[in-house]
Amino acid sequence: MAKAELTKALAIGLALAMVAGAARAEAPARDPSTLIAVLAGMGARGEMEGREGGQVRLNVVTPGGIFGAEFIGCDEAGRACRALGFSASVEKRALTLEHLNAFNSRDILCRTVMRGDQADIRYGLLLADSQTEGDLRDQVAVWQRCLGAFAGLANDPEAFLGAP
Repeated sequence: MAKAELTKALAIGLALAMVAGAARAEAPARDPSTLIAVLAGMGARGEMEGREGGQVRLNVVTPGGIFGAEFIGCDEAGRACRALGFSASVEKRALTLEHLNAFNSRDILCRTVMRGDQADIRYGLLLADSQTEGDLRDQVAVWQRCLGAFAGLANDPEAFLGAP
């Protein structure tokens, strides 16, 4: 019986150590430095653009281009942020408001808007204490899909919107 109890105690201890190790290994998603680390691991660079009034703005430089990331509702130290938004812009070229509206009606996560001579794509998410860098990697992957779709729209709106 003592051997079974020892085995059970070792199993519980190992499980607790694994959980504690996993918690230590994953940085909190609500801290902008976590996004910078995630981006670095993906071959991109997050550069601080500014911090003001609970917002932390980053320029993200990738091999494919530059986009913005903005943490919103951050504490005084610029951490413990409540939301994150990604954005990118292109010259609207042949894009019309109808194209952007058609894109928006097809995609629930990625939103496009027109600002003067620019067409913007945006993606936002709420952040929680339970989210980690792994969750941010997943969100960056969604944002990459948004950027790819937006590039397809910007390059040939009629063909993109005509595709199934």
